[in-house]
Amino acid sequence: MRYFNCTPLLLILFCNALPADDTNQTLSWSDQFSKSHKVIASNAAITAGILTWGFTQWGYGTEDFHTDREGWFEADTSNGGSDKLGHFYTNYLITRTMAPLYESWGYSKNQAALYGALSAELSSVMIEVGDGYSEHGFSQEDLWVDTLGVATGALWHIYPDLASKVDFRIEYDPWKKTDNVTDFTTDYERMKHLMAIKGEGFELFEDTPLAYLELHVGYYSRNFNHDSLPIEGRERNLYVGVGINLSRILRPSLGRYATLFNYLQIPKTYLERTNTY
Repeated sequence: MRYFNCTPLLLILFCNALPADDTNQTLSWSDQFSKSHKVIASNAAITAGILTWGFTQWGYGTEDFHTDREGWFEADTSNGGSDKLGHFYTNYLITRTMAPLYESWGYSKNQAALYGALSAELSSVMIEVGDGYSEHGFSQEDLWVDTLGVATGALWHIYPDLASKVDFRIEYDPWKKTDNVTDFTTDYERMKHLMAIKGEGFELFEDTPLAYLELHVGYYSRNFNHDSLPIEGRERNLYVGVGINLSRILRPSLGRYATLFNYLQIPKTYLERTNTY
């Protein structure tokens, strides 16, 4: 049930800040290494980071290896499925972050997508195996949605036309009142996960006001707090909404940094109709 939620966002900023190719530029320190060495180094850093955090913060090594059947979106699960969408989103995001980085190092688009996917899958497998040696347990459900997120991220990198039409995003509202007592990476009481279909990606809507609008389909759970609240009051919410395309609006002023809003949804920037069950 564990996953990283903030590091990939920082990596996106880094990737979008990369300078364009310029043969007159002074070689940076990283240009002294081959692209394969840089891939190995980046994955070694990911591995070291996961193991360090896992042993110091997540209790890796405190129990014998065991599995845990967590379920999916049922009311009697720990988080009503929000954790599963979090796993999908995070691995999608890691793949979408690492693939362009690898491509900037000289790999082809398809190779970069493959290596980006393998990097994300490596991190998810390590986290799940580590969870198997902690109180959380190895979750087969988590690994399935991890892999789905990885595959989606790779496809979105290979086919930019898909990325121009559809985003997968997370929304986090730090001002929402809640009894949640966990860290923000698993603070599902303040999270929403959504798919945004963007008008600007369709030729039909080019040069029309609809190019600035989006259709949202999202999900969020409330009153679960990691299975600590009564089952009678738990909510699973499926919603549709109409929002504004912040990435398109801010692109003239923010440039590449506006890409952040393809992955992050700002609260209160859309109209929502919700079905609670």
